[in-house]
Amino acid sequence: MPLLQGIGLTCVIAFLFYRSFMGLLIGVGVVPFWIHLNRVERVEKRKARMLVEFKEFMILIVQGLQTGYSLERGIKQAENELKRLYPDDSVLLPYAHVMNQKISMNVQLEKAFMEFALSVGLEEATSLAEIIAFAKRSGGDYGKNIRETAMKIEDNLAVKQDIETITTEKRLELKVMCVMPIGILAYITLTSRGFVAPLYGNLAGIFIMSTCLIAYGFLIMLGRKIIDIKV
Repeated sequence: MPLLQGIGLTCVIAFLFYRSFMGLLIGVGVVPFWIHLNRVERVEKRKARMLVEFKEFMILIVQGLQTGYSLERGIKQAENELKRLYPDDSVLLPYAHVMNQKISMNVQLEKAFMEFALSVGLEEATSLAEIIAFAKRSGGDYGKNIRETAMKIEDNLAVKQDIETITTEKRLELKVMCVMPIGILAYITLTSRGFVAPLYGNLAGIFIMSTCLIAYGFLIMLGRKIIDIKV
């Protein structure tokens, strides 16, 4: 789908910016750019979902520890509860299931959890895995240490979710702003063709339109960077 969208966008750019079939050759560079943007967006959406589910998973583990479960049983119980929360489309559940299978096969819990954390690719999961490994080695009331760490991570995740909510409107505005230049150029081309005619069919026009196209792509990337707030 992104490939077809990229090809369609290339055709639009070839017409609006160059009004020539030769513009297709220049516009071909848009396809990998568009595919990259779509890939990044999919990864970000998946990571956002993973964060939400990991937060729930972590809360369930803490609740299990608070009721007196061992960490192993708490993780297993958390997986079962996660199945009820996300019965069909969980992104975290397959990784949690694999981790519990490893634990049931007598793999060390801290090792299984670290492999789980590396698989899901979340800093918060890795931090929790390191705390679990340290707590298991040091002994004592490791359940308390894990609960306290989990609560701190939960606060951090809550901040991330708040930022995501706040920037949602800005992301929508950015998408509208990204479409506007193309829309304006298309409107002028269709309604006042003579107004932009000097920009086509000559080297100066090709240079100007190519510069505008590059600047357009750069500003899109800059806009995405601005609203990508890290915590």
